[in-house]
Amino acid sequence: MKESQMIEADRVRAELNGLLSSRPDLSATHIAQQTTLSPSTVRSFAAGRTPGGRHVTTELGRVLDQARTGEILNPSPATVKLPDEQSTKRLPKAAAAFYETQSVRRVAEVLDFCTENCAIGIITGDFGTGKTEAVKAWLRKPGQVENLLFEFHEFSAANKVETVRMLCDACGIATFVANQNAGRAFQSLCEHLRNKPCLLIFDQCEMLRPRVCQVIRQIWDRTNDAGVGVVMLAAPIMLSRMLSSKMPDLAALTSRVGIWAALTGLTKSEMAAIVKQEGITDMDDLAFDFLYKAIGGSMRRLMRSLALLKARHAGKRITEKTIVGISAHLFGLAIREEA
Repeated sequence: MKESQMIEADRVRAELNGLLSSRPDLSATHIAQQTTLSPSTVRSFAAGRTPGGRHVTTELGRVLDQARTGEILNPSPATVKLPDEQSTKRLPKAAAAFYETQSVRRVAEVLDFCTENCAIGIITGDFGTGKTEAVKAWLRKPGQVENLLFEFHEFSAANKVETVRMLCDACGIATFVANQNAGRAFQSLCEHLRNKPCLLIFDQCEMLRPRVCQVIRQIWDRTNDAGVGVVMLAAPIMLSRMLSSKMPDLAALTSRVGIWAALTGLTKSEMAAIVKQEGITDMDDLAFDFLYKAIGGSMRRLMRSLALLKARHAGKRITEKTIVGISAHLFGLAIREEA
């Protein structure tokens, strides 16, 4: 490692340890959730056991900068339980409201199953359902197993070599990965996971090319007996592809799936409890029905809608006309009352 990189690594390490010392509510897991690194890599770097290459220091430096400005990792608000028959409740989450719903509980069930049985789990749901936030809530629970949350992007999702390279970086494996040595890097990655098993959680898997799915399957084949489980989060299209495709790469992965979870999004009773908890109590029934139709089960859409309602219609009665207006503004929907 170059001297300049060592100086930068020492600076980032000192700042990281300072943050962890001043915030007893934070751990390496919380830091790792904001990066492509594993919790064990963050812990090793903080303790000085891992020197820290450019990727590690860049990722941690970015998180520390965002934490310093208050964008992420703010102290969590108190938990509030909603008086609803669905037992919907708000969980602590930095800087934003988060509610435990039926979908959140289902995600937790899959994560628990794959952890305990070293299995492959597939979780599908429309964009905005809350898959990623549900995983992060599960990871915040005390005593969780070693885990690696890996979010695919357009490049890693289309290139198996890039996927292996980024997984090696996330695990702190110091190796240069290119087409010529990707096979050796893959073997090093599998060996590392066998020695330090964890739960691999892959997000945005609807973008994956079949060959990348094959890499994930082959990693699991070589490591599950050592304690590695896999959970894949995706839009519903992935479930359709896996169950209907005759491609060997997808078929091999499909045959190994131990648990499936197709999320349906928010129920009406859950939405009613959340609307009430957010302080909106004067909404007529037709307006509520229109809002439920507009969000289409999406937690993201609901929270955006409620934020706009509270900002522009605080203290006013929420009517059908109000909901039609925000639906057009936020979602491009023109919802009209049927004659």
